[in-house]
Amino acid sequence: MTFVSKSVCLYIISIQIRADREKFSRLRQTLLRLADDIKGLVEPLFSDRPVIKGTVYELKRKCGKPGCKCARGELHGRMVVSASEGGRTKLQVIPRGFLVEVQDKVRRYQELRRVRARLGEIYRKMLTVMDQMEAMRREELRGSGKRPPKEDSGGGAGSL
Repeated sequence: MTFVSKSVCLYIISIQIRADREKFSRLRQTLLRLADDIKGLVEPLFSDRPVIKGTVYELKRKCGKPGCKCARGELHGRMVVSASEGGRTKLQVIPRGFLVEVQDKVRRYQELRRVRARLGEIYRKMLTVMDQMEAMRREELRGSGKRPPKEDSGGGAGSL
């Protein structure tokens, strides 16, 4: 190989090494940014305030009495919580006077679920970044067909 071709090869290798370092640095920055995202999300998880699973909405229906206002189109309305249990949707009527309290508990539950989903996304992204970083750092043992030299067990400077 001539001097020029060796120089070109070394230059190409140095460009690749620099590009790898820059990519590794970007991956490290991404990992740190994702870790910061986690710090900002976990606050709702530490609360001990009660939650209620479900969604609050108004259920309107007819009672069936022929002379009632609902027979003329003014349906009876009740606030309910709808939640899935064991694959089936259950409705629970919210007692009068408890609507605001129940709405707050449902809102906290929904926030917990959003945080949980977001944390799952972040953890998946972190694993992908860590896998990429590992792949960049991984080095294969190059076999030359020769056995590695035996280590000196004579108690020299390198032994413990």
